[in-house]
Amino acid sequence: MVAHTQYTFAGDRTLEAIESAVRDASEGDLVLIISDANLRRYRIAPEDVSDLLRRKDVHAHLVLIGSMGEEAHRLANAIPNQRAQVCLDSEELPLIIKSIVAAAAK
Repeated sequence: MVAHTQYTFAGDRTLEAIESAVRDASEGDLVLIISDANLRRYRIAPEDVSDLLRRKDVHAHLVLIGSMGEEAHRLANAIPNQRAQVCLDSEELPLIIKSIVAAAAK
């Protein structure tokens, strides 16, 4: 996962994609965002992402795959209400998604 994300093309649209998905979601919807954790490379601050995930009537969660150093953990820790998780091993992804869906269903 790390090798794949480090060779993707630049031109990140993470913020625009999150904003669009959360804005277009209906009350009670689950919005699952999967992104690499290299947001600093695109000059995206944790607060920029955190602000987009704050809509209370939508379950918006960020899964950060791969990582350059500890960036994914720093970003996940900066997102409130456990709305960001780190996935460094592809085998963990189904369990992470399952826990997000279960939490949203409550």
